[in-house]
Amino acid sequence: MKSGKDIPRILKPSTSGKAGELISRDVDLMARSYKRLFPMVVKRVDGSIVEDVNGNLYIDFTAGFGLLPIGGSHPEVVKAVREQLDKASSYSLVAAYSEEAVELAEELSKIVPIRGDVRLIFCNSVDEAVDAGIRSAKWHSGKSTVASFFGEYHGVVGYSLMASTDVRERRISTRILDMVYFMDHGCEDCLLELTPDKCNVKCLEIFRSFIDSIAPGDLAAIIFNPVRVSRFLSFPSESYVNRLLSLSKDLGSLLLVNESITAPARTGRWFILDYWNAKADIVCLGAQLSAGIPLGVLIAREDLMDLEPGMYESLTGGCQLSIASALATLRVIREEGLVERSERLGRRILGRLKDLIADMDVSWRVGGLGMLIGMGIVGETEARSKLIAQKIVDELFRVGVLVRRIDSLLLLTPPLNIEEEILEKGLSILEEKLREFIRLSQAS
Repeated sequence: MKSGKDIPRILKPSTSGKAGELISRDVDLMARSYKRLFPMVVKRVDGSIVEDVNGNLYIDFTAGFGLLPIGGSHPEVVKAVREQLDKASSYSLVAAYSEEAVELAEELSKIVPIRGDVRLIFCNSVDEAVDAGIRSAKWHSGKSTVASFFGEYHGVVGYSLMASTDVRERRISTRILDMVYFMDHGCEDCLLELTPDKCNVKCLEIFRSFIDSIAPGDLAAIIFNPVRVSRFLSFPSESYVNRLLSLSKDLGSLLLVNESITAPARTGRWFILDYWNAKADIVCLGAQLSAGIPLGVLIAREDLMDLEPGMYESLTGGCQLSIASALATLRVIREEGLVERSERLGRRILGRLKDLIADMDVSWRVGGLGMLIGMGIVGETEARSKLIAQKIVDELFRVGVLVRRIDSLLLLTPPLNIEEEILEKGLSILEEKLREFIRLSQAS
């Protein structure tokens, strides 16, 4: 790793030479649904630094789109995966038992926010884990209806697609089977035009009436994503979470929480539910747990996992390489104190961005928990907000900082172990470019 003063480093256009040839070949072969945010070809990822084939070095504030919580090529992860390759690259969990799989299950059972004993299913992705969770809830309860919320994304497989309300993904299938939808926890732009200090979580009262009207006694599960990613990043209040937990119990339904974005340690806790000391019935995790190697994990209360033998199994789910990577990732997070570090550095980043927004006198919104931080471009039309966000991402990319854009939201998810020198350099560039953008906008 080069020193911070050498990073970022932009030597030549990211699409020149060999990169341009590779991108052209990709365009000829890949489906149009692949839409890359950054016009570059990655050669190597080392911690929080991405190197492209043209020798350019970028500070990665996306952590590989969230899939690299401890950065790329962490020595402990590389060592664990190599050792697993030497032993047996993979051997199906359907065929035989695995010591590593048992170890990972034991590690997760110690920290997952579920009361009592748990059981797990290893899948290929969080999409499959959500699908398996909903199927399990329906089987266990004997009920058929599942409730989801507006603006949530849970995957593109089976029930995970049905539970998603992202317009683009849902266009691939209009099939809706026993799935109902309701307003989410977006207090900042409440559809009821109420404020959190006075609303007494009125939305969930209406939700209760809604369920009693259309599916009385037939709600198997409520699927919930604690992070709202839309025009800005927001999280539910403690009163909302507590009310949702009691409501789920009153309705005789199970609560399935998708923590694929937030766990492990992204928000300054092992799981975001830990902020509210909340316990779910079912929790789903994704490849952020395994440093980007495909993995999905369904964890549920032991009594809920009463599927009969052979009802739900995955030939490749729980690939041994994924499991080895996940074990190493958890060990690094624990030994390097990254849960606490995520909270500490996240507060610093959030504070700096809030001060910046106030100083620039713009109506943008900044929010976050731990090292999951979003800056929403608001105060403009939806189309213009997206355009502004894209211009900022493009300019940051040009000077060597990678920031993710979701519509008009700028999302910052740096590796939990990013060097403070590199973090400071990236934040300084981000602040400089935001000030420059506002200055030029006001002058035009």
